[in-house]
Amino acid sequence: MTAPVQLTGVRKVYGTGAGAVDALAGVTYGFAAGTFTAVMGPSGSGKSTLLHCAAGLDTPTSGDVQLAGTSLRGLDETALTELRREHVSFVFQSFNLMPALTVRQNVVLPLTLAGKAADDAWVTDVIRRVGLGERINHRPSELSGGQQQRVAIARALAGRTAITFADEPTGALDTTTALEVLTLLRDQSRELGQTIVMVTHDPVAASYADRVVFLVDGRIVSESPHPTAENVAAELALLSAGRYTTHQTAMEI
Repeated sequence: MTAPVQLTGVRKVYGTGAGAVDALAGVTYGFAAGTFTAVMGPSGSGKSTLLHCAAGLDTPTSGDVQLAGTSLRGLDETALTELRREHVSFVFQSFNLMPALTVRQNVVLPLTLAGKAADDAWVTDVIRRVGLGERINHRPSELSGGQQQRVAIARALAGRTAITFADEPTGALDTTTALEVLTLLRDQSRELGQTIVMVTHDPVAASYADRVVFLVDGRIVSESPHPTAENVAAELALLSAGRYTTHQTAMEI
């Protein structure tokens, strides 16, 4: 069975001629249902490019991406939007909140756009669990940056989609809230069978995942199937020092 997120020979090249750079150098990897995977690596390793290509937000130079069983090759923007709306949620560093809407209205907006009814009890619980129970009727201008990030996280979780992509989801949060959000992401994966792919630089955040995939120069060079903050930090130190043996992993986790 094809994984909900499957990359096959994905290459992404920026620039041309002598100045061309392989941001991804032929990555083949499958992110299975019900798994929470952290993607890590030194600056410029291709983490965000991998996430953007996997989510259909960027088009690979070559190779194929399948999202929820559908190949993205050749899909126009309308078809991509409809596919993502049905199956995918996002948490990115830019919050993308609607300034005229309240916290609750922002959280349920993707469901509203998709013509789906919100589960009111679940939405309320998610908002409470990200620490915004007392701010449910506030607008973004009345919230701090960290609180706006929590709204974005609640929005991603409220729809209970099959797949969530998260880019540094806890970067703007205090430690206590960050750990609560990471626990919620982990629970979503285990209890609802959701596939979560998270880019992070934080070994503590990565330790909440089921597995960590490490990239260097656009290639997967190692994995940690049972991550702890300590072994993730140690692996990152080795990679930053250039101490690794490059290999291409092609497996479904």
